[in-house]
Amino acid sequence: MSFKILCTLGNDFSAEAKEVLGTIGEVDLKLVSQEDLSIELKEYDAVVIGLGLNFNRKILESATKLKYIATATTGLDHIDLDYAHQKNIKIVSLKGENDFLKTITGTAELAFSLILNLVRKIPWSFDSVKNKEWNRDTFKGISLYGKTIGIIGYGRLGKMMASYARAFGMRVIFYDPFVNDGLGIAEKVGFTDLLKDSDIISIHIHLTPDTENMFDRDTFKIMKKGSFLINTSRGKIVNETELLEALKTKEIGGYGTDVLGNELSFKEKVIATDPLVEYAKENDNLLITPHIGGMTVDSRISTDIFIASKLRNCLKSNRGLKCPKI
Repeated sequence: MSFKILCTLGNDFSAEAKEVLGTIGEVDLKLVSQEDLSIELKEYDAVVIGLGLNFNRKILESATKLKYIATATTGLDHIDLDYAHQKNIKIVSLKGENDFLKTITGTAELAFSLILNLVRKIPWSFDSVKNKEWNRDTFKGISLYGKTIGIIGYGRLGKMMASYARAFGMRVIFYDPFVNDGLGIAEKVGFTDLLKDSDIISIHIHLTPDTENMFDRDTFKIMKKGSFLINTSRGKIVNETELLEALKTKEIGGYGTDVLGNELSFKEKVIATDPLVEYAKENDNLLITPHIGGMTVDSRISTDIFIASKLRNCLKSNRGLKCPKI
């Protein structure tokens, strides 16, 4: 049986991965907008996606032939999992693929680079040099040696962050209800203790109903004054309205993020009015990157091939994986 497969990553999808899928069917590479998604999906048996498209109930209702959604992500909040389960659409993802994911280091590397850029004011000092200035005293930063980093979520990425932090001579503590062993690198503490003791906090957990708005006004009040918060997970884990107040009042020292709460709905006119983006234009305690954590050449090729191979195996067996239920 030959399958029709749509890849919404367009020509960014690696040639090697397309070749893998080409062994079982016809593959179309298209950059599809959210508005056109429901029309495009109608003729396909499977779709390969990344972040940026929202597979909500309305979209899934229109996908009458769709049997598989392959998403090159660990987070699945861009898919209505309950409705996909009702429609017997299988989800193929990177979630739980621990052996493979250990080789994908881009997000942890970006998280640590956000720390360095934020505490050493690198982007703003570079802007100053581009303006033909050489005012080194203006950009006094903070050393990491001897400081405490608190890691929220001691999974794959959390452990990577711990090892990087130790290389900088930092004390490492972590909060994770599901992990007890710090592997000789980090010390497990309670959530409140982590907030009080950390000079830098880095978030590495999934977005769930329990973790949404985990960082809010009350949390910021407990955090050490002048401490920094780093988020490469999901924007909605942080209450961005209350975060903005904490930044304006200097209750926290700064926020470095690769994610924003409403990023799935971004168009040019929307991002132009985003309060955090507007604040970042004039202030040096907020650094935002456009969800580039996994966007390295190496990781994209490896991830494309891995997810293509996993989807191919599922289609060949015509069994796939049970759609996870929330």
